[in-house]
Amino acid sequence: MSILLQKRNMWKQLRLLGPVYISLSLIIEFCFAHSEHNFDGRAHSDHEDHIAFLGEELAKEFEKLSPQEARRRLRMLVPRIDINKDGFVEEAELEIWIRHKLQKWTVHEDVDAMFRDKDQNGDDKVTWKEYMTRTFGFSEQDMHGKWERSNLEKYVQFDKKKWRYSDQDKDGLLNRQEYEYFHHPKEHEVMLTYVAVELMDAYDKDKDGRLSLREYLAFIDMPAFNSLNTEEFHEKYDADKDGFLNLKEVEDWRRPKNFNKALGEAQHLIESADMNEDGKLTADEFEINHEFFAGSMATEFGKSFHDEF
Repeated sequence: MSILLQKRNMWKQLRLLGPVYISLSLIIEFCFAHSEHNFDGRAHSDHEDHIAFLGEELAKEFEKLSPQEARRRLRMLVPRIDINKDGFVEEAELEIWIRHKLQKWTVHEDVDAMFRDKDQNGDDKVTWKEYMTRTFGFSEQDMHGKWERSNLEKYVQFDKKKWRYSDQDKDGLLNRQEYEYFHHPKEHEVMLTYVAVELMDAYDKDKDGRLSLREYLAFIDMPAFNSLNTEEFHEKYDADKDGFLNLKEVEDWRRPKNFNKALGEAQHLIESADMNEDGKLTADEFEINHEFFAGSMATEFGKSFHDEF
């Protein structure tokens, strides 16, 4: 029987004991903490989960905390992960959070500041007019009234196109998450079509709606590696083997590697901690299963166990 299944069965039995089950669950935490397990056909450790969920630096910080403090801080993170604020962390929300942590740089700090700057009336939405005013210094209407600003037309149209793809709910405005899509389109799965369309527009020279090998190599622009890139074109990216890359194939080609890794980690963590098997996580499930998300020093177990009782 797997460690996860053992723990899940024990947890279900403990729930029958009422309020004491959370304290008794500490025993389970200690027994299974820092374990190695299999996921997606390979050996997987709790330490890898911690880094994926928290990022390397924060994971190191959490591993120095007592289990009690780690659980407290972990619970405080949940509202930040819960994008739609419904009290649950779903797979898509956890995937977005993990993808940020897998990056060598984070998008939160700069996007938060820029979003607040563009949101002039403080309603947590950015209008196109607000964006134009704060970015270019004038509205789109004013731009057309000034001949010396006509050279900005291509930049405005470029941003307007990206705005349409970022506006997921199609209300003409960008909320905080949509503004992140807008500012960092290459980092988000929902913007892959936009990224592919932009690439196709720039390099599909004959405008037949697909990339030939010649157009593909022109984008890469590394003549010394043409042989290797030609092989990749045919063997890896041209899925239907028609000698061209259509829009879907371009999307698959340009999909950053951490998209799939982030999704896999999100699925793994939910599978590990979803005690009632409803496909999403509550703050209680994060706290009870904190060893999957954030490590803590096992030597602190005795003190924490004593404090709980």
